[in-house]
Amino acid sequence: MKVLVTGANGFLGSHLVDRLIEEGHDVHVLVRKTSNLQWLMGKKVQYHYGDVDGELKGLREGLKEADLLFHVAGIIRARKARTYYEVNAQGTVNVLETCLKACPQARPKIKRVVVVTSLAAHGPGHNNCSANENDECRPITDYGKSKRDAELITLKYADRLPVTIVRPPAIYGPRDDQVLRFFQMVRCGVSLLPGWGRRVLNLAHVQDVVTGLLLVATSPKAVGEIFFIGEDRNYSWEEATDAIARAVDRRPFKIHIPGSVVYAIAGLAEGIGRLTGRIPPVNIDYARNFMQRNWALDTSKARSLLGYRSDYSLEKGAKETATWYEDEGWF
Repeated sequence: MKVLVTGANGFLGSHLVDRLIEEGHDVHVLVRKTSNLQWLMGKKVQYHYGDVDGELKGLREGLKEADLLFHVAGIIRARKARTYYEVNAQGTVNVLETCLKACPQARPKIKRVVVVTSLAAHGPGHNNCSANENDECRPITDYGKSKRDAELITLKYADRLPVTIVRPPAIYGPRDDQVLRFFQMVRCGVSLLPGWGRRVLNLAHVQDVVTGLLLVATSPKAVGEIFFIGEDRNYSWEEATDAIARAVDRRPFKIHIPGSVVYAIAGLAEGIGRLTGRIPPVNIDYARNFMQRNWALDTSKARSLLGYRSDYSLEKGAKETATWYEDEGWF
């Protein structure tokens, strides 16, 4: 099948491309002319140049006669709130409208449009319950709100396009440079934990997320649905830290940071970012996410409807990831 992947040069997108190539698909990718293509170089893909929030020519070219579309492109860090909406929300409108124009007949040729959002679109779990697809969504950051907007936009096209939405939690694995910072910190012998009391989260290995994406792209039961895709188990912050510590062969000193300190640091970093014009490594939204008690999710819908099962425990995935970081000189 002909498959178009937006955001194909990124962490998740590049792993998805690898699996699609392995399965023998005709893989097309939408990338900017200025994109870093290190994870795509030398691979059997057809490039289309453009983006989802401005130059749409490449998107139109890539969608011609496409059977599957994976919309992975998005922005996770921005200086201004409106940038999240321009890329994540309006960008989704552009993708879906272009898809309709590329398939103008009443029953479009395209078999599935998979839109990747985030657990952030749902927001933290309510009370002590794991997030599930029937919950009311309460995103708490500009990023999460823009991703929820992308979901609502996508669902409005469900009567015209065979759409499916996938919500992963934080994703880790080889090539990731976000969770890398936590691995580096633990490897240096320190682990910073949010506040006191039990706080839980879900971490998804990138290969499990790719498996989920391929399942929703081929299952008739997935049309018009939203799925959480992550590990089938949630972890406390202490358990997650211990798994990473074993992966890097360290015993880190665990420091519980009060919320007041986290917000103060984030506010200072945000102020410096405004003065320098740079995106700070942490900001108020980052602090707000970090201090939440419940980022657990429930994968039972994906398991029952799609037969999804996560293959990577955090123990297994952290070890593989740490080995990759070391082999690549990222440590």
